[in-house]
Amino acid sequence: MKIENQFKSNFLLNRNILVTGASKGIGREIALGLSSYGANIILLSRDEEALDQLYDEITNKYQTSPLIIKCDLNDLDEIKAQEIANVISKNMNILDGIIHNAALIGKMSSIIDFDLKTWNKVINTNLTSSYLLSKFLIPLMYESKNPRIIFTSSGVVKRGRAFWGAYSVSKSAVKSLAEILEDEVEPISNIKVFNFDPGATRTSMRAFAYPAENPSILKPPSSLLDYYLWMFSEASNDSKNRYIEFK
Repeated sequence: MKIENQFKSNFLLNRNILVTGASKGIGREIALGLSSYGANIILLSRDEEALDQLYDEITNKYQTSPLIIKCDLNDLDEIKAQEIANVISKNMNILDGIIHNAALIGKMSSIIDFDLKTWNKVINTNLTSSYLLSKFLIPLMYESKNPRIIFTSSGVVKRGRAFWGAYSVSKSAVKSLAEILEDEVEPISNIKVFNFDPGATRTSMRAFAYPAENPSILKPPSSLLDYYLWMFSEASNDSKNRYIEFK
């Protein structure tokens, strides 16, 4: 679907949105972009130095109140997820959005050559962390006026591809997780759940997967912002399309 920007500059004012994988790539650009519309971004990543730099950039440019949460999603468990929920509830009364953006490929390999350690790391980071964060953070969203959960999808969910291994499996499972949550939470709350496939984008992950590709032909992560703005807007309230693809 094609999205046109018709959003007022402060339409996300004082809305509190968690972005995982916020230290680089799509996560970083979306954190900056949503901040420019007034959102208070909860910046989650394992790279504390990069988070500090992003925090400074946001506070210098915009009159918002970002929050840093350092976390390696590979190590996330129920105790740590509850701690994240506690930190957010202590600093912010309501959570208005979750953008499950963090992901890793691990390696490009055939299944028979895929080692279990890398497999588990990819599944933990891409899938299990999304389940845990959703489980512990959804209760903080019930009082929000227009809450959103946005999962990041990929073209590999349409059909499994050779050598994409755990990444392809995890993204297919994330799509199912989003659909399950849609059925479970939407009938009892204002929460809307979306899957967003950003398509080919100029990121380090893309460069890893396609090392021979010329990055200059790819769109920058900042070009995705209008899609996120639409998903957080009232314009998306009645949309029956919950799997959004960049066009």
